[in-house]
Amino acid sequence: MIRGSALPRLRSTESRIFSACAIICLALTFILPPVPFIHDGGIYYHMALAMADHGALHIAANGGVEGAPPLTKHLTHAYNGLVYPQYPSGYAFIAAPFYQALGLRGLMLINALSAIASLWLTYAIGKRLFDQRIAYWGAGLLAAATFLPTYVWGVWPHLLALAFWLSAFYLALAGEAASNRRRSIALFAAAGFVVGAGINIRIDIILAAIALYFWLRFFARPEDRIAPAALAAGLLPGLLLAAWLNAVKFGDFTPFTYGPKSGADNIERYLTLIAGGAGLIVLTWSVNFSAIVKQQTELFKKHITMPIAFGLVAMGALAALLTPPIRDFLYGVYVLTINLQGHNAYYQEGVEINAFGQLVFWEYPKKALLQSLPYLPLLLTPVFFFLRGRHIAGFSLCFLAIGAPVSFYALNQWHGGGSYPMRYFTPALPFIALLSAWSISRLTDSGARITRQQALVALFAASVLYLGLQELGRASEALFVPAALYPQWLIAAALSGALAFHLWRPLSEPAARSALFIAAFAIAYAAAINANEAISHEKTRAEQQAMAREASASFSGEPLIVTPLPLMLIPAEQRGASVMAAKEDNMPAVADAAKAFAAAGRCVYFHNSLARDLAAPHLEAAIEERPIWAHSKRFANDPRMAFFTLTAQREACDFVKTRHP
Repeated sequence: MIRGSALPRLRSTESRIFSACAIICLALTFILPPVPFIHDGGIYYHMALAMADHGALHIAANGGVEGAPPLTKHLTHAYNGLVYPQYPSGYAFIAAPFYQALGLRGLMLINALSAIASLWLTYAIGKRLFDQRIAYWGAGLLAAATFLPTYVWGVWPHLLALAFWLSAFYLALAGEAASNRRRSIALFAAAGFVVGAGINIRIDIILAAIALYFWLRFFARPEDRIAPAALAAGLLPGLLLAAWLNAVKFGDFTPFTYGPKSGADNIERYLTLIAGGAGLIVLTWSVNFSAIVKQQTELFKKHITMPIAFGLVAMGALAALLTPPIRDFLYGVYVLTINLQGHNAYYQEGVEINAFGQLVFWEYPKKALLQSLPYLPLLLTPVFFFLRGRHIAGFSLCFLAIGAPVSFYALNQWHGGGSYPMRYFTPALPFIALLSAWSISRLTDSGARITRQQALVALFAASVLYLGLQELGRASEALFVPAALYPQWLIAAALSGALAFHLWRPLSEPAARSALFIAAFAIAYAAAINANEAISHEKTRAEQQAMAREASASFSGEPLIVTPLPLMLIPAEQRGASVMAAKEDNMPAVADAAKAFAAAGRCVYFHNSLARDLAAPHLEAAIEERPIWAHSKRFANDPRMAFFTLTAQREACDFVKTRHP
C-alpha cells in the first residue's frame, strides 16, 4: 500500500538520532582534509572554481602563453581552444556559491548536506511504502551499514545525485498516493523535472526515469497512460539544458555525451541500446499489463511452491547462459554484485592485477556489492513475498530502483574505477536498506526476537572476526585480498540458508530467530567493512593533502607542470602554475606546450619518471636525466616528489633557486 502524501514526522528519539547524525556530518566537514580523492574529484573542483571565479564552463585554456595548445587534463576535452570537463556542468552551477563561501570545504559541505537529505528521504520513502518502524530501520542501515559514509566528505557528485534520485522517487510516490487527479499528474511531472535536472549532475540519473516509467506501466498504474506521459514531459527542461550545455562544450546538441563526436564517450556508442529501449517503451505503452501481472501472481500463489520456483529459476538461468548476449550480461551482474575478482573486461591506471592475480585498487581489494553488504540475501524474503502477490507496488519500486543501475553497469562490467566499493550502485543503497529492514521486520513479526545481549554478541563477534582477518591479510600478502573478500560469501551463504529454511517453515520460531541472529551478524560485519573503508578513504586524502602541500611548495612563478598525478599540484595551480596531463594520447600537445612555455621563458617540469619517459620521444629539446626533488621531510625520496626539467632550463628552474618562501 502506498501511503498518503504528508511528510512524515520523526518521533522524539528518532529526531534526536537524526539530529546527531546531521551534526556529525556537518562537523566532520570542517575537520577532515579538504582535498579530492581521485582525478574525478579534481575535475569537479576545477568546475566549481571556474564557475565561481569566472562564470565559465571551461576549466582551462593555454595558460596565457602564445603558441601553446589547450592544457588538457585527465577526463577533459579541448574544444575551440578551451578545456572542458567531460562531466555534466550542472554541478558547477550548484557548487560555485559553496566554493566561493568555503573553498574546497564548501564542496564537502554539498556532500554532507546531500547525505543528510538522502537519509531523510529514505525515511520518508520507507514510511510511504511500509511503516514508520521499517523507515527508521532502513535509514539506520543506510547510514551505518552501507558504503554511503565513504562518499560523504570527499569531492564527489554521487550523494548530490542521490538526493535528486530519491527526490524523484518520493515525488512519484506522492503522485501515486494523491487523491486529486490534477495534483497527481503535477507530482509525476515534478518527478520527471527532478530527474531532468539531475541529469545535469550525473547522466545516469536518467535510469530513475526508466525505473519509474516501468513501475507505472507494470505495477502502479498499468491502465494509466497519462502518468508516464507527465513523467516524460517533466524531463524535457533538464534534457534541453543538458543538450545546450554540451553544445557549448563539445558542439554536440545531446544530453547524453561525455565529449565531442570524435571522443571515446559519445552517444553513438549507445545507439543500439537506445533504439532497443525506445522500442520497449513503445511496446509497454501500447499494452496494458495489469491483467497479465494479476494472472501471473495468482498462478504463482496457487501452484508454485519453493522447490518449483527454484527449479524454474535454475532452468531460466541455464537457458540464458546458452544465449551469448544474455550470458555476457549475467556474467557482468555476477562480477559487479558477487565477485569483482572475476572482472575480465578492461583495466586502468590504479586498478590492476597484483602479483597473486588479484584485482586491487591502490593495493586495496575492490569489492563487489555483496562483498560490501553481506546481508544482501535479506532481499530474498521480499522477492518471495512479491511473487506471492504481497506489497506489489512497494516491492516493485524498490526492485526497479536497485535493478536499474545494476543492469546498466553490468552491460560493460563497469566497476566505478577509482573506488573501493561499487560506487555506481549508490542509488540502489537506500532501497536495499529498506527491503532489508522489511525482511528483518518480517522475522520479528513471526515471533523471533534476539535480546540486546545477543545483538551485542553478534556485533562483538563480527568486529573481532573482521579485525582478525584484517590482521591475517596484513601478515600475508597472498591472503590480503581473500581475507578482505571471501568471508562475506560464507556469511551471505549462511544467511541465505537460514532465510530459505524460515520461508520453508514459516511457523518455526527457532528458524526465524536463527535467521535474525545471522542477519544481525551480517549487518555488523558490513558496518565494520564500510567503516574501515571510510577511514581508509580519509587517511588517503590526508596523505594526499600533505604530499600536495609539500610537492607544490617548491614551485614559484608560472611554470608548466606535466603530470600523471594532477591532485598533487592543486596548491601549485592556486599560486599560478599551469598543469597538463601526462598520458600517451596527449604527448604531441604536451610537446607543443613545452616548446611554447620554454620560448616564453617559463619553466617546464615533468612530474616523475612516467611523465618524463612519455614526453621525451616527442620533444626536440632534451630532458635532464637527474630529477629535481621537491623539498620534503615526510616524503623524501618518494618517486612522486621527483620532477624533471628541460636540460636548457636546469640552472634557471632548479628548486634551490626557485623555492617558494
